Amino acid sequence: MDRDNYIEGIRSAWLGEQFGHAFFNAMAGKTNDPIMASRWRTLAQLELVTGNRMATLLEAHGESATTNEIIEISDEVLQRYTEGSHIDSMTKMKATIESALVRFDQLLAVVPDSDVGEIQFLVSHEQALLTFVDCEISGDSDNSLAAVNKLLES
Repeated sequence: MDRDNYIEGIRSAWLGEQFGHAFFNAMAGKTNDPIMASRWRTLAQLELVTGNRMATLLEAHGESATTNEIIEISDEVLQRYTEGSHIDSMTKMKATIESALVRFDQLLAVVPDSDVGEIQFLVSHEQALLTFVDCEISGDSDNSLAAVNKLLES
């Protein structure tokens, strides 16, 4: 992966975190379950923190971390994740998270030494999201945010 593709990978991750932040906040607003709303807001916070780290990394490479796009989560997207059961929603999320992990692992494979910490955080945050959905799917909701909270505290 050359420098341009590496930077584009960081930019793509940054934009994905912007979407994730908006998505999880929208999910929090869509549920009537206060416990689940709190979980969604915690995930939104992790996306915000990770996105900010990617923005800082872009800027360290002389790139702009701004966009004119307003990220809105359509009713159609929300419906896709809320029309079925909670397990259905988590299963859909799992596929998206696993796909992102592949892309982020590719960045980690070519990361310059100066960026290792930030890209490792990016990978770790996605692994924490995967742990979240795995716990939710298996019925271990009490522990689903453990990895997420650990990253937020670091």
